[in-house]
Amino acid sequence: MKEIDRLEVLEEKIVQLVEAYSALKKEKMALGDKLTQKELEARELTEKVSRLSQEKEAVKTKVESLLSRLDHLLVPSRQE
Repeated sequence: MKEIDRLEVLEEKIVQLVEAYSALKKEKMALGDKLTQKELEARELTEKVSRLSQEKEAVKTKVESLLSRLDHLLVPSRQE
């Protein structure tokens, strides 16, 4: 193989390597953006779950209070 041929092969391999590097760099950036988006979604969902849990507790407390008041109303009626 002539020296020129070897240089051409080397040049082609370098070009392929640079192209592969560029493609991987773009993919890494895209995945980084996607990860950032998913982290934001996860944070929003965590906040939503927390908010819903608080609402559930508030509703539970209110229902228990109403049931207790209803019980107090019904108990004297039974004694009459």
